[in-house]
Amino acid sequence: MLTEVLLCICAVICLYLSYSYAVGRPEGFPPGPPRIPLFGSYLFMMLADMKYLHKGVLKFSKWYKSDIVGFHVGPFPVVAVHNAEGVKEILNRREFDGRAQVYLASMRAPSNEVLGIFFREGPIWKEQRRFVLRFLRDYGFGRRFDELESVIQAEITDLLDLIRNGPRYPHEHELSKPGGYRIYLPNILSPFVANSFFHIVMNERHSRAEQADLLHLVKMGMQFQRKADDYGKMLSIMPWIRNVFPKSSSYEALMESNVAVYKYFEKIVDYHLHTYDECCERNFIDLYIKEMRKEHEEGRTECYNREQFIMSLADFSFPAFTAAGAQMGFLIQYFLWYPEVVKRVQAEIDAVVGRGRLPTLEDRKNLHYTEATLREGLRIETLVPSDLPHKALVDTELMGFKIPKDTIVIPSLYAFHSDPRVWGDPEKFRPERFLDDNGKLCLKKDVSLPFGAGKRLCAGETFARNIMFLITTALCQNFNFVLAPGDELPDLSKNYSGLSITPLDFWVQLEERK
Repeated sequence: MLTEVLLCICAVICLYLSYSYAVGRPEGFPPGPPRIPLFGSYLFMMLADMKYLHKGVLKFSKWYKSDIVGFHVGPFPVVAVHNAEGVKEILNRREFDGRAQVYLASMRAPSNEVLGIFFREGPIWKEQRRFVLRFLRDYGFGRRFDELESVIQAEITDLLDLIRNGPRYPHEHELSKPGGYRIYLPNILSPFVANSFFHIVMNERHSRAEQADLLHLVKMGMQFQRKADDYGKMLSIMPWIRNVFPKSSSYEALMESNVAVYKYFEKIVDYHLHTYDECCERNFIDLYIKEMRKEHEEGRTECYNREQFIMSLADFSFPAFTAAGAQMGFLIQYFLWYPEVVKRVQAEIDAVVGRGRLPTLEDRKNLHYTEATLREGLRIETLVPSDLPHKALVDTELMGFKIPKDTIVIPSLYAFHSDPRVWGDPEKFRPERFLDDNGKLCLKKDVSLPFGAGKRLCAGETFARNIMFLITTALCQNFNFVLAPGDELPDLSKNYSGLSITPLDFWVQLEERK
């Protein structure tokens, strides 16, 4: 009898503790789903939307009737915000400038340290970002620079030749069909974007014959973007899972891409280290080496060192060889669905630029509808739907709720860009939303934040906007986007969901404009 009573008491205690664990949350924490051991609320996120976790978390807001929700991803407390005011507050407050120290961040470097720019926080992150932005600006990064624009125009000329005449070199058969006018998106665009960026960093470019390694870098970068996850994946929640399910946990694919990206930039850095001459600074990389040697002479190595430099260079280059091409790939999908938009863009380019030369950045101020179309593409397909997750550096408050220190904080850019309270008809691809009554671009109407904001603002915003404008206008000036026999319109609801949202790889037919 006594044994039965004790068993009942133990069962009641276990049930109570389990219930308290499942629904318990810090005082003043936002409402949200329960949690279970090991997984936290991750399984509830998957139940809400297994493929697009950011959409699953947005459903939490609807279930709990709150624009801010709190839950757990594994052991990590997480807060996600789904309205404009909250998103802007997270992006602009220094209290939320931290980064979650998860396994996904540390596995990128051979030392398993969190290095580079994207996933770092604190004084080293601030110093690295400050140095890189300060000196890259001298080479055209983040500002208008005539020499860089000339380089981009040369890259565009090579791209147009590849489109018209088909592949010249073995690796280009992955990008274009013999005979021309049939191209593989988004990969065909990324090598030309990356080559332009490397001119900023190294003051040199790869010829088309030398771009096989660059194309491999593009594919590995895309693989990382697609296999990583905006909410951490099981691999970050339970790193040991890689030893049991190395393939299904994406560990093998992520490590393959990490190793490839690291080796690519390691080769660049080591070449410059071995050929460095302090009397002849060739490019930005030499400036970094100079600073690194200066710090080492002072007995310090924690900020400027070889491995940190490799990862920082990879991080600053990453958007150039993945994001810009993916974003333009999305835009071309919408062009296939909305041919009337393309016709209006083409008519504007014909009127302002004509056919005798390529569009320039100087033309941009007169291509109002074209610029509005680019901005609408950035809004409707939010490439990084949850931004890179932030972290609360101190105990603080957000939207009336208490946020404990070390809580992961998600500013949902996707929710903001698809909020009918802000956009009215966010599901429609409608460039006119950014124009005034006279058909002129109205920047006050563009409250979108595709590149984030605040101290964590994407440093490559100006470069990305400029090169996407130049490539997109050149393509529209010269070609129509059509469906070849057997082709179907792309399914806009089917994309790769990872650290960023990227379009499915697809072949598209172009035809010369008459």
